[in-house]
Amino acid sequence: MGAILSEPVTAMVVERCSSSSWSAAAVTMQGWRRTHEDAHILCHLESGGSQGSSGVFAVLDGHGGSSAACGGAAFLEEALKQVTLSGKTPSEATRLLQETFIDCDTRLRSHLGTEDRSGSTVVACIVNPSNRSNEYTVQLAHAGDSRAVLSRGSRLYSSKDHKPNREDETRRIEAAGGSVSQGPLGGGPMRVDGALAVSRAMGDFHFKPHGMEPSKCKVSVVPEVQTIEGCSSGDWILLACDGIFDVMENEEVRDFVEDHPARANGSQVDGGQICVDLLKLCLDKGSKDNCTACFVQFGDGPARSKSSELLQGPWRGASPEVQSKYAEFFRDHGFEAEASEMVQGRRLSGSKTKVVNPPSPESSNATTRNSLSSITRVLQAVRSTRAIQSAWRARKSSEKEAATASGTE
Repeated sequence: MGAILSEPVTAMVVERCSSSSWSAAAVTMQGWRRTHEDAHILCHLESGGSQGSSGVFAVLDGHGGSSAACGGAAFLEEALKQVTLSGKTPSEATRLLQETFIDCDTRLRSHLGTEDRSGSTVVACIVNPSNRSNEYTVQLAHAGDSRAVLSRGSRLYSSKDHKPNREDETRRIEAAGGSVSQGPLGGGPMRVDGALAVSRAMGDFHFKPHGMEPSKCKVSVVPEVQTIEGCSSGDWILLACDGIFDVMENEEVRDFVEDHPARANGSQVDGGQICVDLLKLCLDKGSKDNCTACFVQFGDGPARSKSSELLQGPWRGASPEVQSKYAEFFRDHGFEAEASEMVQGRRLSGSKTKVVNPPSPESSNATTRNSLSSITRVLQAVRSTRAIQSAWRARKSSEKEAATASGTE
């Protein structure tokens, strides 16, 4: 678990687009983490045929930095737009998508260089209208524990997380000379070599020796692929990182989507509002991670180009440190004007950023002592996580009760 803030960054970026065959939206939020390492793909493809338009969608959940997620999203979007799956058998689609993931990972290695140790899980899908009227085929590919949930009629499909302790994953890791164990402090999830809690991902090249077949590396980029045919208008798929599925089961997500008011108008669904409310719910349920979700519903509707909206969140009441994280989030997602306005507003209100003095020369003599106490500090930080979240939720609850009592809500 990465370091957390004193309160979450609840700003969200909402992207929407639609075609004559589907409507889609993706929403991302930093949450409690000090950095935002997710990326996503929301891409409309002109098929040129009479059946309708195709789409490419993905959620990438980075770890160890954002480089692999951002770079992987760029390479994957470019590559998946060129993959033609219409008319392909499930086995042909599987081969093509696996080759695409491997090729993108190779390009990412060259792009990042030898020093970068970041990685990213991926869950992606390609939606194609079929030759049958009002039917759609979905090719779903995933590597890691970002997950897909697809509702087709009364049946629920989902991807199966790639965790090191999954039997087939353990066999591959051990055959590559690795091990599966808990981290150095004990407890927590099982990890590759006691370090990484997922067993398939883009990046993580320190687990992928040059020249080794990708499917045999300790951490593999080769995705599992499913082809789901016969989807019809009103059916949907949700792709999301583990920040959602850490606190919700597949069936809970299905029930949340099915009962959401945004689906009350049939084909005219606002997937953006569904994802916004889903991320709020996950935050309330105690999710500590970055949260990103992409929702796609199949069905005829008006085609709209991609739009992007920033929900700024309650940054004005946040501490200076957290306000700086809001500003970073705004800039990283292309909202430079809003970030500049925030910084200017802080200056006018007299808000100041704390300046930390450089360490004194004597501090170097404390290196050994600090090393000996590092485990204690880590354990204390882990224990304090729940306390910080509980205090934040209690404050929010009190504010809500006060607003209700005064009649402002």
